[in-house]
Amino acid sequence: MNISLYGWGRTDKFISRISSPKNLKELIKVSKKKELIARGYGRSYGDSSIQKKFTIITKNLNKIIKFDEKNGIIEAQSGISIKELLNLTLPKKWILPVIPGSKFISLGGMVASDIHGKNHHIEGSFRNHILEIKMINDKGYITCNKKKNRDLFSYTIGGMGLTGVIYSCKFKLKKVSSNYIFQETIKSSNLKETIKSIYNSSKWNYNVAWVDTSSSGNSIGRSVLFRGNHIKEKRKDEIDVDFLNKSKMRFFFNFPSWLMNRYLIKFLNSIYFLLQTNSKKNVSLNNFFFQLDKIHSWNLIYGKNGFVSYQCSFPKNQAYIAIKKILELLLKYKVFSFVSVIKSLGEKSKFLSFGKKGLTVVFDFPVYKNLNKVLDIIDDVVIQHQGDIYLVKDSRISKNKFNKTKMGFKSKNFKLLRKKYGNRFCSNQSVRLGL
Repeated sequence: MNISLYGWGRTDKFISRISSPKNLKELIKVSKKKELIARGYGRSYGDSSIQKKFTIITKNLNKIIKFDEKNGIIEAQSGISIKELLNLTLPKKWILPVIPGSKFISLGGMVASDIHGKNHHIEGSFRNHILEIKMINDKGYITCNKKKNRDLFSYTIGGMGLTGVIYSCKFKLKKVSSNYIFQETIKSSNLKETIKSIYNSSKWNYNVAWVDTSSSGNSIGRSVLFRGNHIKEKRKDEIDVDFLNKSKMRFFFNFPSWLMNRYLIKFLNSIYFLLQTNSKKNVSLNNFFFQLDKIHSWNLIYGKNGFVSYQCSFPKNQAYIAIKKILELLLKYKVFSFVSVIKSLGEKSKFLSFGKKGLTVVFDFPVYKNLNKVLDIIDDVVIQHQGDIYLVKDSRISKNKFNKTKMGFKSKNFKLLRKKYGNRFCSNQSVRLGL
């Protein structure tokens, strides 16, 4: 069956033959195709989960294999979503140790992209909580962990699905006692204050700052920081998960492409910042982690041309000057983003995983006429300041520039491992970047 596939940014359409296996036997059979990539819910923003010849859709592989409720260890098939996992674990007072910005992400995608959340400064990335992976590649059906097939285990986490098709993952959960977060909101008037607030929040479980990309002068980099801790409660009853399953607003058509223009985004940035106040309150897990999920198909707001997401990270000693340069470039070329955040990162990334001890910043841009030119310049800023590009968000960086990033340098050993386990597992992105 041939269908049209997009990344979440919807900037490019690809025609691919797909298969949706329902069990391990079917997965092994379809994994023998010459060239392929696995895809969950299609929430990677660019072309990393699309293969022009053959794409395996894993959503039917959504079963729990084993759940140790006492010790908080769970094993599940790769197609299960964060929402489905939380529906099972949260009533038992266990939560995922690392939670990204959407609950519509597959477990396989969590492994392949080595997701990070608002707690990277404390918990690190998902890598730190994975115990075992079962997968299929040219060597067959393989189990890998820190002792068995260790190199494959290490490179599969953050390997963007290029080492084989992930069948299941076993990982450690985190104990909680409530579905609420105590949240403190702090406004800052410029980038220096923003970064200071982030680092001053290092003992909080979670912290993230929304940044106004269209503020200028002495206000450049002004932001609203949201930091939070899990609420501790003494309760014997199960945690309510109704919030996970309530119907959300959904769009069924693209908005006009001209709607999300620089003038509207600048207006929205100003209004959002002005409406926020320094505050302290309890908020639900849903409101703290999954703001964008309130509109199920929010990517259609950007119209038929889609949008480009761009995420990069910098070491602590380079972060301020690099992020300021980027914000100045956005102002110079009038390329604004509304969904724009800065987060702190903890331990240095391993293998092909994204991030380093310091800060990460992410932007979602409408497809402005001059966007590619501006992003090419930003690529140079990232390279100059020892930064990295998050491949899950990437849809356009060149092979030449990628190889100059820290992650590009680290990819040499990864390419050797792929030859061992199967170069045929490839995506449009991996072909573009020569991975």
